[in-house]
Amino acid sequence: MTSLMRFVPKLLSVGNLTTSSFIGSVYETSVRTIIRWHFPRPSERKRIVRHGWKQRMSTPAGRRILMNRILKGRHVYSH
Repeated sequence: MTSLMRFVPKLLSVGNLTTSSFIGSVYETSVRTIIRWHFPRPSERKRIVRHGWKQRMSTPAGRRILMNRILKGRHVYSH
């Protein structure tokens, strides 16, 4: 939870949101991190690297994608 709170100012800089409206959705954050038992597939590694939480949070466009998914009510925000 503390690692997610570090990104709240970055996510809030995307749109006109208050922290109180965003904090409620932080507790429901879901990230798709389940790795199959035969993990070393190149395609799966690429999926996690390209579309993962760290990659999304590293760019302004990625933070905008995450905020749009939060606002739309998606249960899974990233891979």
